[in-house]
Amino acid sequence: MDENLKKTSEQQEGMLSKYALVLTSIKGIGVKTFSYLIPDELKEKIKIGQPVFVPFGKTRYINAYVVGFSNYLEEGIKAKYISKILDTTPVFDMNYLKFLEWTADYYFCSIQNVLECAVPIKFLNEQKTELTQKFAEFVSFEGATKRQKEVLEKLESKGKVNLSEFVKEAKTTVLTMKKLEESGCIKITEEKLYRNPLEIFKNTQLQEFPKLMPEQESAYKEIEKRLGSHSCILLHGITSSGKTEVYFKAIKKVLEQGKNVLFLAPEIALASVLTQRLAKRFGTEKTAIWHSSISEGEKFDVWQKIKNNEIRILAGARSAVFAPLKNIGLIIIDEEHESAYKQTMPSPRYDARTVAQKLAELNGCPLVSGSATPDINTYYYAKNSGNLLELKKRYNDYPMAKVHVIDMREERFKANNGIFSQALVKAIENNLKDKKQTIILMNRRGFSTYTQCLACGEVLQCPNCAIPLIFHSQTQTLRCHYCEHEEPMPETCPHCGSETLKNCGTGVQKVEIIAQKLFPEAKIVRLDSDALARKNLHIDILNEFSKGETDILIGTQMLAKGLDNPNVTLVGVINADNSFNLPDFRSSERGFQLLTQVAGRAGRGNNPGDVYFQTYNPEFFALETAKEQNYDNFYKTEIQSREEFDYPPFSKIIRIILSSKNQFRAERSAQEITLRLNDIVNKMQLAEPIAVLGPSACVIEKLQERYRFQILIKNKLGEKGHRLIHSFLSKIKLPDDIKITVDVDPLDIL
Repeated sequence: MDENLKKTSEQQEGMLSKYALVLTSIKGIGVKTFSYLIPDELKEKIKIGQPVFVPFGKTRYINAYVVGFSNYLEEGIKAKYISKILDTTPVFDMNYLKFLEWTADYYFCSIQNVLECAVPIKFLNEQKTELTQKFAEFVSFEGATKRQKEVLEKLESKGKVNLSEFVKEAKTTVLTMKKLEESGCIKITEEKLYRNPLEIFKNTQLQEFPKLMPEQESAYKEIEKRLGSHSCILLHGITSSGKTEVYFKAIKKVLEQGKNVLFLAPEIALASVLTQRLAKRFGTEKTAIWHSSISEGEKFDVWQKIKNNEIRILAGARSAVFAPLKNIGLIIIDEEHESAYKQTMPSPRYDARTVAQKLAELNGCPLVSGSATPDINTYYYAKNSGNLLELKKRYNDYPMAKVHVIDMREERFKANNGIFSQALVKAIENNLKDKKQTIILMNRRGFSTYTQCLACGEVLQCPNCAIPLIFHSQTQTLRCHYCEHEEPMPETCPHCGSETLKNCGTGVQKVEIIAQKLFPEAKIVRLDSDALARKNLHIDILNEFSKGETDILIGTQMLAKGLDNPNVTLVGVINADNSFNLPDFRSSERGFQLLTQVAGRAGRGNNPGDVYFQTYNPEFFALETAKEQNYDNFYKTEIQSREEFDYPPFSKIIRIILSSKNQFRAERSAQEITLRLNDIVNKMQLAEPIAVLGPSACVIEKLQERYRFQILIKNKLGEKGHRLIHSFLSKIKLPDDIKITVDVDPLDIL
């Protein structure tokens, strides 16, 4: 944490200060703060959050944000004067800055890291980002020629129009329009053009609000009671129980109260589906979306509208939690169990769910989290604080889909070595005959999971990470999904020269190819993270599927949530064991959540649904409870295990990773820090223990050319323990070749 920035940001006015602390992003240097003198003529105008123009170096001028004030300067530094204020309206205020400071403190990082993540510094240069549009409107016929009068008559009938579009439509020229302007016949104005990523939904007819079922209405009434005060509510509803309609009715009430809504979804594809539904219900004018796949221009314009308080509902993925939305009356986190809410790299490694809790507290508003398979921690706290609301029936009392568990060991015994069981193939064929749709889940990207030489046994590994490369058939390349290293598929083994290289295991691309051979008449489409590379492709894929134009949709875990298509009557999971086989304390929870969620995609209408789990371990308890879609039974077993081993929610985990290109030095640094931390903890004789585990090599021991060793801390002292560890880590000084990474509330320990 930058203590200088923290202290100076506590001053809110520049009129009493000599220096302004500004934040900027400089190529080759990164995000940094610098002190600048405040000219006398700006002292009464300058405020926290304003964009300013400042000199940098001998000849350059750069854009920056004001983030604090001070009367002191470090010795030996000569400050320059701020050149000008770019916009008198602050992009953020003091409360927002304090919110970011809290985030930096909680996640053991600098506020510069948080500001870089939260504030779009690249948008400061409006000349590069802003778009304008010229409009023309009729004024008078006086002095116009016969031909000009024809143009004017057309313009008069149109009213105010886009100039370039009118020129084409009226078959005239820009020069003619300029002459008409000079003679006073028309008026041409230039206005800012706000690009809107929701433009594709602009002409959508607004839908009415359906009548809620009794369970839904009861849940809504409880949320309504808490509007205007802070609370953290969990809406636990089985799949297709109508949680979204409860959200929408609560949003309607909040908008009527004159307040705004932040609505978070875990992934881009789901955020897009969600925003489309919001646009159909509330219109596009005051609804916006924010995630990494919208263009920089669209982001800039959404940001400007947020700054001007023109946005009433902001939906988006995890980064939307940092948008400076004003007057928030409700925060909603849909599918709150999803790990995508946690940013794993780079710093800050924040969890949008935790940050949203603080944001709701600062705004004095409710936070409503919803899921059919809530995070164990969320469910535990809600259940023990009286903040648990439940929907136990599907909307309109539709029955749950019937789940079939296929033992793939028996398939091998029957000499079926394919990835599709005979039962699943037959079910898909019947579904195609009935003109129904199918979802196939394979929770692994790529064509294969590893490439091995059959002659020497060598598995082709990433040169930077201690993991196998994954073959992608479309590009005929081997790719690492951790460091993005990519190389052509070799013709021979680089170890022994043999030509017997084989792509082993199964990825989603391979499932797609095999499905196309098995069902040649079906229209089959794949949806995974690769589909997000092209703008709006995922929206097109999902729209086609919702219209019934796709027979079989194949994809990764992004298919397991948010899809509400009554024509889907069949779901197949190719390898239900995938999520259970990771060396992580959350692997059972993750596997249960994924299978339960994807099973909930089937039978959401009048037609009953069927689900097929293909597995090599049908007796595993998490798979059994997923088959029953019984969260309570899973929770009872899992919470006992968590308590026995002091895992969350019975402790808070902090993970410290020491890494270096030198394996010995990384391990030694980890050992030294562990000894020092244990010494401090033992001397304090704490009532509740802080357990320091390790050090040990990470499961993925080498990543991006660096060897990694980890220390796990189980903190049962809450904020007191958090501050103790923060204080200890802030004093650590390491050699330049040793990198330390601190992950608060990690979602995995790989």
